[in-house]
Amino acid sequence: MPFVQITWVAGRSPEQKRDIVKRVTAALVEEGKAKIENIHVTFVDLPPTDYAESGITVADQKRNP
Repeated sequence: MPFVQITWVAGRSPEQKRDIVKRVTAALVEEGKAKIENIHVTFVDLPPTDYAESGITVADQKRNP
């Protein structure tokens, strides 16, 4: 039962997430031979103040996701 969790800075549209779910699911079915009904994908959308790279929050980096 594949469980995929995508954690990132918030800012993607519902359409973008739908497309990502379709592609991730397809890859797991095609390459991982998983059954589509067993694949779970979740998104964890964090505010830029709660996600950091190299010791600097994304909010302080002043960039988009």
